[in-house]
Amino acid sequence: MRPPLPQSKYPLWRYEEFVRRLILEFPREEIGKIEGEASPLQNVRTMEVLLLLRHTQEEITMICRVVLETEVSHVEEYLRHLESTTDLVRIIEREGKGAYVVLVRHRPKRTDAGRYVFGDGGGYLVSREVREGNFRITYVGSATQIRGTLRMLKRSGLRYKIMQLTDAKFSSESPLNVLTDKQRRVLITAYRLGYYDLPRRIGSERLSKELNLHKSALAAHRRKAELRLLAEILRE
Repeated sequence: MRPPLPQSKYPLWRYEEFVRRLILEFPREEIGKIEGEASPLQNVRTMEVLLLLRHTQEEITMICRVVLETEVSHVEEYLRHLESTTDLVRIIEREGKGAYVVLVRHRPKRTDAGRYVFGDGGGYLVSREVREGNFRITYVGSATQIRGTLRMLKRSGLRYKIMQLTDAKFSSESPLNVLTDKQRRVLITAYRLGYYDLPRRIGSERLSKELNLHKSALAAHRRKAELRLLAEILRE
């Protein structure tokens, strides 16, 4: 009997689909079409993420700066309504009239923002920001989910710019950034499924099937990835 594959710690995405980050920017006038005309965001002049403290599939916690167009009573409750899944807002500092630095925690849900425009399969919301008169939405998801978001966005008629479309798991200092997407896909999947374990938990033939690659293509991508990583790590 074929032994079961080890469980991935990224259960929402298939092994071969790396988590991608998509940042979209819209003119401010589009907020009503995306969020609804009654959205509290209509009263937000600035909302930016200063520091992302925690980002998992169960929780996103961040420190934000918010400037409101008009002051409101019960500010923390008002800010909690900016996002339907927010369960904590704490004011850290009052900077001035209608301006606050706040701690925000919410439970990510598939397409929290813009679900009526983008549908239910377009990834998971990380943050929404209002900056310099523009509205930004940051999503993460598999390549398939992000492609679905972009297809639906094209049909929506909204004006937008793609500000960033990158791999979401690696910092700019990570040696994995020297690899192509396909090389990362091969190397990390091989590692997760036990190709580099002693003894191996998966062989090259089964690995090639999991990645939907010919054995010769798999070997070529793996060797190139290993060579690039060694060159990056050993460079002076």
